[in-house]
Amino acid sequence: MKIKKCVITIGGLGTRFLPITKSVTKEMLPIVDVPAIFLQVKEAYLSGIKEIIFVVSKKNINLLKNFFKIDNELLKSLKNKPEKLALLKEVDEIVKNMKFTYVMQTIKGTYGALYSAKAYLKNETFAVMYGDDISVDSIPSLKKLILEHEKTNALIMSARKESELPKYGIVKYKKDNILDEIVYKNNTPPSHDVISGRFILTSDIFKVKNLLKEHDGELQLPYAITLLKKEIRIVLDNSLHFDIGSKIGFLKANIYFGLKNPNMNKELKDFINQITKD
Repeated sequence: MKIKKCVITIGGLGTRFLPITKSVTKEMLPIVDVPAIFLQVKEAYLSGIKEIIFVVSKKNINLLKNFFKIDNELLKSLKNKPEKLALLKEVDEIVKNMKFTYVMQTIKGTYGALYSAKAYLKNETFAVMYGDDISVDSIPSLKKLILEHEKTNALIMSARKESELPKYGIVKYKKDNILDEIVYKNNTPPSHDVISGRFILTSDIFKVKNLLKEHDGELQLPYAITLLKKEIRIVLDNSLHFDIGSKIGFLKANIYFGLKNPNMNKELKDFINQITKD
């Protein structure tokens, strides 16, 4: 069965980015010249996904709807400005070829976000992406998971290697690339592989809700996955990764994509060299 749907969880308040997130939601903050969320939607599109289900809050739903639609008035005003129209080409291509569904988050946590979309995910296999994770590679990260699922028909979780481990989300293996459990950081971590915010799941994930314990008042998806009585395969993703849920990750992403932009590469590189001489 082809995976056609992807849930992207962006229902949080973005409090780490206050005060700007009083008025602009975190996923709409720009990575050079596109909102951060567009890079995830583009990854899903390049991975063969046909429908995005955004799990949202009241605050960001209208911003998202306005961006992920064809703006005929804007196109009309730019009809004699081909260089400006070219800037919209990539966005409009994706908007024309994907369906966008918006669901309000009603339960806290990443599992809570996914559970809010339950009605749209009946008896099918689907992808999930965390809204804070951007990756860069010649093969999109989500595509790697989909290819592994097509080969094995297993449920899939993405992980990446980290030298500095976070407090939680560390992968413990049974054997090879089979998940045993998700653990908190301790003196002897079972691996240096941490959850990387991309999953291939089935609607069976909704059956474990009553078995799941809260962590800091939230229901978390990785721990729900460990309750499934199925083999979970880990795809270790070596893509360049940016955690744009943190200020430093967001800045790194802007610097990286700025340097990749041919229109600003030289000037930005010269500026970085100038201010880092000392």
